[in-house]
Amino acid sequence: MAFREPSPFLLAHRIGGTSVFALALALCAPAHAEATADGAGAENLADDAGSTDAADDAGGSAILVTAQKRTQSVQDVPASVVALGGDALRDRLITRASDISRFVPSFSADTSVGNLTPRWYLRGIGNSVPGNGQTSPVGIYQDEVYLGIPVAQGFPIYDLERVEVLSGPQGTLWGKNTTAGAVNFISRKPAFDASGYARAEYGSYGSTLLEGAWGGPLSDKVAVRFAGHFRDDDGFATNQHDGTPMGKNREAAARFSVLAKPTDTFEALLRVQYRDYKNVGDIIYQGVNATDSAGFAVPQGYRNNSSFGNSGQDLRQRGVQLNLDWDVGDLHLTSISGYNEFKHRSELGTQVNHEGTHTYSSLDANVFSQELRLASPDAGRLKWIIGAHYYYEKLDSEAATAVLPNTVGLRTSWTNTQFTQTNNSYGLFANVTYEPLDNLEIIVGGRYTWEDKAIDLDTIGTATGGTGTLTYLDTVAFWSRNSVTGTGIATRSAQDTKRNWRAFTYDATAKYNFTRDLNVYARYAKGFRSGGFNTGATVQTQVATVDPEYVKSYEIGLKSEWFGGRLSANFAAFYNDYSDIQVTVIQLPLSQLSNAGKGWSKGIEGVLTARPVDALHLTGTLGLLDTKYTEFPNCKAGVDCSGNQFVRAPHVTASVAGDYTFELGNGHRIVAETNWSYRSHLYFNAGTQTAPLEQGPKWLGNAALSWKLPNDIKFSIFARNVTNSHAASTIIPSANFGYIKYIIEPRVWGGAVSVNF
Repeated sequence: MAFREPSPFLLAHRIGGTSVFALALALCAPAHAEATADGAGAENLADDAGSTDAADDAGGSAILVTAQKRTQSVQDVPASVVALGGDALRDRLITRASDISRFVPSFSADTSVGNLTPRWYLRGIGNSVPGNGQTSPVGIYQDEVYLGIPVAQGFPIYDLERVEVLSGPQGTLWGKNTTAGAVNFISRKPAFDASGYARAEYGSYGSTLLEGAWGGPLSDKVAVRFAGHFRDDDGFATNQHDGTPMGKNREAAARFSVLAKPTDTFEALLRVQYRDYKNVGDIIYQGVNATDSAGFAVPQGYRNNSSFGNSGQDLRQRGVQLNLDWDVGDLHLTSISGYNEFKHRSELGTQVNHEGTHTYSSLDANVFSQELRLASPDAGRLKWIIGAHYYYEKLDSEAATAVLPNTVGLRTSWTNTQFTQTNNSYGLFANVTYEPLDNLEIIVGGRYTWEDKAIDLDTIGTATGGTGTLTYLDTVAFWSRNSVTGTGIATRSAQDTKRNWRAFTYDATAKYNFTRDLNVYARYAKGFRSGGFNTGATVQTQVATVDPEYVKSYEIGLKSEWFGGRLSANFAAFYNDYSDIQVTVIQLPLSQLSNAGKGWSKGIEGVLTARPVDALHLTGTLGLLDTKYTEFPNCKAGVDCSGNQFVRAPHVTASVAGDYTFELGNGHRIVAETNWSYRSHLYFNAGTQTAPLEQGPKWLGNAALSWKLPNDIKFSIFARNVTNSHAASTIIPSANFGYIKYIIEPRVWGGAVSVNF
């Protein structure tokens, strides 16, 4: 709804005298939005608030989003959305999906294994142990297609139009298990004007990045676009035992898109993509204890990982997506179909005989989704969207843990877990926007969800207590059920269960425009995360069916622009009331997925965007968060965890980014840019909230200095993790080493050259 001027009197009093108040609000104000316009045809969007390519006029270009299936300015819509432009993220040296969390209040997505399995946490809710078959409360989408496999959610970002992060439960239009929020990564569409880019960079540790895209018309009806990404490095440490690299990554990804517009009222967009990712030597880690269970020294940093090795990750993804858009009279019909296949293999083993524990896991996944939407015209006081969504997922998983013969200090053992899990999810939804009075908007929406899940799981392995015999027939393929024999092998767990859950979720929002540049909103929403199973059960006592998680969310917000658009200052305050929170608690030697009783999170978030002069662009975010489990009895044996904080929920998150352009004349420019993010103290475990299962406050920063030539060629020098922080991405208990601390990647210096064409 556009602002309607109520009178010349109010126009003359457009908040111009309150700029000091706006600046005070800026550091506690997020760029919030709920977009509401046709999801097709937003290809000419401005970059995000942090883009160095904003328009040269005083205000810059409007930021457009499609978070609610329509195209609308981020400042005009009433919900919590932060929009980040693809070009701006590339300028900020961001190449991984998980790293966008650094620029969003109360958001984190740490990984412990290279570019795999981010632990998405938004406003205090997420998956602490995102295992195969578990559902994240943060819905991850690629071009509106739900990506529910945790191991595949750490994909590279390249040739990206923008990212939209929706905070809070999305009970209507993004209703698939989003009690915390939703993130939509939007790729660039083919266009009928030829364009592209290429970037190459090389840095310390042999890190290499090659990336590029090209697209243009094949005819006046058909356009194509090809994009590719390649990353390689030499590893961030060396195994001193055998000289093998550790933390080595190699990744290749590509996407091919075809856009057809045979008529003025119909278009079809086909995307085909693939990704191959390999991690060798596992991620860099260190033991927190000085010695392991056999009394041998435990590695303590990057340079002396003398024992870990013989490990790696291998992920392959293939996918295809078809979007169809029709104008049917005054209505707009959209169909989105997506199919993805994932194959993941992981092996962790050690190469000296006093550390003989080996683990293996594999996952084969097939996923299909289909959404249909019918939308009314954007004009008028009444607008609506109705739709249906279907999601199918099948997982085949195998996981094994083995202590091989001749291991010092540990008894020989073996365990193998296999499961097949299927999920059929159906949803019907509707959203209505009505303007009963000028400048007042009422938005209501509802969604009914059917979730049907089934699991067939069984575990065999060394009998409890270690009785009987165990003989290894094959210590190379140690995970296979054909690799061992003996009387000590027994069934340890089994589950053959079908469950279904039903839920009605909804939201209601009221928004009022005081002026064109100032509006407020209030929102209530109910969210739902499907129930599930503890797919990591290796003993019968771990077998569990977990109930759905529910949240009731209350939010108020204000969005504003000042000085002709040179400053935007937005904020929101929220309170989330959770019931049956799904939590994984690690208590050696087991981990357990269960429902905590109740809990809450509350906070204030904000984003400031400023362009005080044309050459300088600044952004800042701030999130203040408080969380508590109010009912969490028996979170582990004999322990009541009521009163504990949520996992990975720092009280303070913040970021600041800036760039300054020095004009040298004749089209030459020097651009200096830096961006920094801050996270205060947090805990890694819901059940044990003491040292060492915690991380102190940390800053992470990137910086770059670039020379731009008149012909759109750019030369850069850069640094990622400028301070060479060794902060933990996660810390978990370990039977051998006490605790294992997974460390973020070290500082990388390098140079780059890029060109736009």
